[in-house]
Amino acid sequence: MRIASALGAVALIVAAVPSTGADRPYEAEIANWRKDFDADLRNGAWLALVARYQLGEGAFSVGSDPSSDLVLPERAPRSFGRLTRHSASVRFEPAGGAQASVDGRAISGGVELSTKSGTGWVRSGDFQLAVRPVGEDYYVLVQDSGNPLIRNFKGSTWFPVDPSFRVPAKFLAYAHPQRVALALTHVDSRQYLESNGDVLFELGGRPWRLKTFAEDDHLFLMFQDGTNGKATYGGGRFLYAPMPKDGATVLDFNKAFNPYCSVNDAVMCPIPLPGSRLEVDVTAGEMKATSP
Repeated sequence: MRIASALGAVALIVAAVPSTGADRPYEAEIANWRKDFDADLRNGAWLALVARYQLGEGAFSVGSDPSSDLVLPERAPRSFGRLTRHSASVRFEPAGGAQASVDGRAISGGVELSTKSGTGWVRSGDFQLAVRPVGEDYYVLVQDSGNPLIRNFKGSTWFPVDPSFRVPAKFLAYAHPQRVALALTHVDSRQYLESNGDVLFELGGRPWRLKTFAEDDHLFLMFQDGTNGKATYGGGRFLYAPMPKDGATVLDFNKAFNPYCSVNDAVMCPIPLPGSRLEVDVTAGEMKATSP
């Protein structure tokens, strides 16, 4: 579908998007969303992440002892244990005498670790680690519940709410899903996400098109714009949108946010694809991180 003709379809759904202006209910909605966003950032372990290591095949000792294969921060147990990977199979064996648990259950010997999100966390004291696949590679992620980033986080900084940055969009589905390789910050690995279509919308009086990725029950978008490196994070920003209904959705750039690697270098973030730059100033959503 050509952009011009598709924009005609977008115009037809504008009436379906309430024109709220700068009314208080809408501002309250955005304020609550931003409050929840900061709570997730503070409590969702993004700030607790203190280290990451690519995990190859074989056995690796883990601990703060400098002789360890994977050297943890100084506060971590001197000898945490041993990780062994064979293809997609990962096993953890606690160090002798160490008290450890996996997903809240105490262990005394070697256990097979799940690499699925939300599972396979090995804890000892304030530290916990898990292994996750990233594309064709595997990484050890290490968290410290006492990381100073957590207590130093004072909240995100946002542009004033501007309803003009809440825009209708037309969803253009692909004939077949696309498996897209995304570059990541700090590492050479690639993350693969599935895309089922693009969104077409108008901003700043011009038509734009962005690739979307399905994440749970939302669309996930990445974009860059004229504010990057000035008022906003240089690497671009992210945005979630509702799943399309009857080929339509809404993009609310007042909810645009920085990738979490903007506040924690230990986090790996996908990098916006070429062609995702909007040649306008999107003065909405999260600004440059000013804390921690």
